[in-house]
Amino acid sequence: MNLEYRLPNGEKVKFLDDRKTYLGNQLECEFGGDRYFGVLADMDFILISTYEAQGKDPELIIYKKR
Repeated sequence: MNLEYRLPNGEKVKFLDDRKTYLGNQLECEFGGDRYFGVLADMDFILISTYEAQGKDPELIIYKKR
């Protein structure tokens, strides 16, 4: 899912193209809590984020382009 992430300047942006297909997975936090880790990638980038159930309050951890 294409979540909006808040940048340090307060702007909200989406990094994904809704017309493309990506490889991804969702992982539950092993330390407890109600946040998940999302990992998405294609041939050009990897995106790692954390968020609450239903994609609420997303936080970008890494967005790395090739």
